[in-house]
Amino acid sequence: MPDVKVTEIPAVSDMGVAIEGSAHWWPNEMGEAVLPEFDPYHQQLYYIEIFNRGTTPFEYSVRVGEPWIKVNSMKGKISTEERLWVNIDWKKAPKGKHRAPITVDGPNDLRIVIYAAINNPVSPKRGEEIRFVESNGYVSIEAENYARVVNTHPITWQKIPDLGRTQSAMTPFPVTAATQTPQGDSPRMEYRVHLFVKGEVTVKAYLSPTLNFHNNQGLRYGISFDNEPPQIINMHSGKTFQDWEESVRNNVTVEVSKHTIAEPGKHVLKFWVVDPGVVLQKLVIETGKVRPSYLGPPESHNGSVKTKKK
Repeated sequence: MPDVKVTEIPAVSDMGVAIEGSAHWWPNEMGEAVLPEFDPYHQQLYYIEIFNRGTTPFEYSVRVGEPWIKVNSMKGKISTEERLWVNIDWKKAPKGKHRAPITVDGPNDLRIVIYAAINNPVSPKRGEEIRFVESNGYVSIEAENYARVVNTHPITWQKIPDLGRTQSAMTPFPVTAATQTPQGDSPRMEYRVHLFVKGEVTVKAYLSPTLNFHNNQGLRYGISFDNEPPQIINMHSGKTFQDWEESVRNNVTVEVSKHTIAEPGKHVLKFWVVDPGVVLQKLVIETGKVRPSYLGPPESHNGSVKTKKK
């Protein structure tokens, strides 16, 4: 048995601060403490956690650098820990990208500065756009929340409730249908998005693990933005038995494609039928560095409802 060590907590007041979106804590960390970006579409609520590294309680106070930053508690006493919640008063927030400090004062003249970064674009206005909006470097979409679905006899898209890890899943039926060439009005699902970037983006398709029951080259789907030619992605190409075991264990396999966005603004992401048997759980468009997570990023803001079928 290895040696057992006991950590003695000092009988003093000593403040530590952690923030949402970071595995670090301050003042132990030398870099800046910056909360994830706020935007008016998602109207996020992020936390700052103040904790006591000693056993003697201490008092803290909070100061904000701008009147549009709101913190639910501006002062208090910490025995063990307390979580403060930060949000933005969007009626007062200026347009554009800005960053402002939140200062936490604690014992022994210790002062920790956390920065709140906001992105408050002039367009689109909240509520006027029926689309998913980029935030914090991604757009995340549950498969069933399409803007438009195209069915072409005999193929129809069907929802499978509760099959996905985070919501439900969509798949084309019948599974005996012939292979499709993604073009024109061939079967697909369309997702309307608003991006603030241009250039290369990554699309990750979260698929249910499916055996290659056709015993051919593998099950394929098409993926494209707007009017670009669809890329054909094979979910079985180059996969090993170990890959299959891992996808079954996690109930998902993630396929990746790269795309070039010419201009920021409105775009349509299209998911095309090639081989029946592909089951889509969610789509994630990565426009920047996305923090790792087991289930993938939560669904982005979307004010849409289902539109017409064809």
